[in-house]
Amino acid sequence: MFLFFLLGLLITVYIFNKIYFGRTTKDAIEKEVVKTRKLFAKQLQDLISWNRNEMELLSYFVSEKSERKGFGYSFRGVFTSVYQENMMVFQRKIPFGKAKNGFTIVITKQHEILYDGKDQVYVNGEFLGKIDKKGRFSNSKIRRVFGSVAEERYSKYEILNEEKNVLGSIKIPEDWDLPFPRALEVYEDMDTHNLITFKVLACRKMIDIYLTHHQQK
Repeated sequence: MFLFFLLGLLITVYIFNKIYFGRTTKDAIEKEVVKTRKLFAKQLQDLISWNRNEMELLSYFVSEKSERKGFGYSFRGVFTSVYQENMMVFQRKIPFGKAKNGFTIVITKQHEILYDGKDQVYVNGEFLGKIDKKGRFSNSKIRRVFGSVAEERYSKYEILNEEKNVLGSIKIPEDWDLPFPRALEVYEDMDTHNLITFKVLACRKMIDIYLTHHQQK
């Protein structure tokens, strides 16, 4: 009887996982993007553009939180500025028993960024490259490293561009109890190429920092 019960439980978990968390193919992720757009339709209309001044106001405050635990993990929310302006809608989803296949969705005013289960990066539907374990954002087919995230130093992660110039930093808050702990420092104005590189690396790292803290509370 116990074996039948165990088998039934495993089948139930498998079906639940398929229904609610599904596979992590690009098509499956894009379906999640459509769902996220619908859920946050009002907030998406209010997103503000990312320029140098606005980026420095981005905070770790998350509104419209939605978290699901159990047979997999899913978290959605909206990062706001220190003035509670909507700046970035995001979702992190990890299927049951498939931590390495988790994916991330980011939607800003100008760009929609997908990080799939293999850390491949798509911006506005176009494949740009991959983030490796060393924090480098590159495209092996054209042999280019667009940028990288440096190792943590003084509670910051510097973001470097293709020429190894420091574009800015992702901050780790010293005090998470502040209402709107700031997330970014930006050191120069950016052209479109550097802005995309910065956003791809900064958004991913910022979400990692936030969810690590959130799950430890």
